[in-house]
Parts: sequence; structure tokens; C-alpha cells
Amino acid sequence: MKIGSMDGSLDRPWEELFGVAAQIGFEGVELGVGEDYSQTKLWKDEGRHELKALSVASNVAIASICLHAYWRFSFAGSEGGISRKAHDIAEEAAAIANEVGARNLLIPVTSAEGVSAEEARARWIRGIKSCASTAEDNNVVFALENVGQPFATTGKQLASIVDEINSPAVRVYYDPGNAVYKNLDPLEDIRALGWRISQVHMKDPGGEHLGEGRMEIAPVVEALKAINFDGWIILETPATKDPIKASKMNLEYLRRLL
Repeated sequence: MKIGSMDGSLDRPWEELFGVAAQIGFEGVELGVGEDYSQTKLWKDEGRHELKALSVASNVAIASICLHAYWRFSFAGSEGGISRKAHDIAEEAAAIANEVGARNLLIPVTSAEGVSAEEARARWIRGIKSCASTAEDNNVVFALENVGQPFATTGKQLASIVDEINSPAVRVYYDPGNAVYKNLDPLEDIRALGWRISQVHMKDPGGEHLGEGRMEIAPVVEALKAINFDGWIILETPATKDPIKASKMNLEYLRRLL
């Protein structure tokens, strides 16, 4: 397993992020884009060239791209409107991820106001199916994250969505901390998801640093080993008042467990 950090956990602009990550000892970083995604460096030719150069110079990979934009543009939204935007973002992001060498695109499985859980699930399946071939063509993965929606909270629910979509380019970005927030058992989820887990977020609900919160992290790591998970674990830990010190502590803690 390789360990990286979300950009927000290091609290540095992308221009500084790679150097700081290398200084701490991370192997990769996750870049996040929100509603203004089209204005970021990832959506501009010169910006992608700059980010790739920073990655090469620091020997820090762009492990993944987090599409925060799906909190606004959800596949569960109005069909032909918001959901069409969700489709376009996914297809654009697949090509961008391929260009910068990011294997996984984190897509939070969100809902929309006034849409039932059953209908939201159906819209997500239709939406992801409609652009999965683009992910396949670009050799990237749409990694669906458990963010607490009633139709996609548990490992079994996520597994059923992935299986129904039935594409090698659609898997799960599993966040055991999110499961703990919902009072679920991440060990049960990991067993249910198995090979479908493409990437993992790591945080410790209720704690500033790993090992200080509500989650038993060592059993989670052992459960990942048991399913032969060998991908990226990305820290989604609080930046705190001293992001570098906190990140060093968290990296050392996780490395001891691995």
C-alpha cells in the first residue's frame, strides 16, 4: 500500500503542495476540485503541464482527483439538467486524470432535494453507466465514495451499485471514517466490498490525529490486508494549526500499522 495526502490536509496551494508532501515523506497527493472546477489548473492545458512538472520534480504522484463538485452537480439531480452536467464532468475528468497520471477519480455518491433514495440510486446507476466507457478508454476508475446517503452508505449497498453498473472502471473509494460517523462497522463493509475497493480515505472521527478518535484503525488496516488491498491510502486528516507536524505524525502512525 502507498500513502498520500489530500491537498486540504496539508493546507497548501497546489504550487507548494508537492514540495511539502515530498518533505514530509508522502508518495502521492489527492487534488480536489469544487464547483469552480473548470477554473482550476486541472481543466487548463498549461495548468496540467505545470502540475505534471511539479509531480515529476518532487517524485510525488498525483494519486487521485477528488470531485467535490458532485455535492452540487449530482447524478441524482434533475435529469437532462444537473445530471447532464454530472455526466460531462465525469467524462472531462476521466481524460484529465489520464493525462496527469491519476488512476482514481473520487466521486461522492450524493443525492438531491426531493428525490427518493430509490430514485437517486437508479439515477446514479444510469448516470455512471452512461460515461463508464470513457473511464475505461482512459484507463481510470470512477471510485464511488460512501458519504452517508441512505442508498449508498453500507458496503453491501455500494457493492450492489458497482455490480449493477458492471464496468471494470467503476469501483469504490472507501472511507471507514465515514462509516464510523454513521455508527456502522467498517470491518463488515470492507469484507462486503472486497476487490471493489479501489482507494481508501483515512481519518479518525473525533480526533485531530490518527489514533485519537473513535475509530480502531489497526483492525481496519488488517481488514484491508485480508482482502489483499494494495492501492493508495489517502490521509483526510485535519490540517490543525500545524499541518506539517500533524501530517508527519499521521504518516508515521499509519506506516507503523502497515
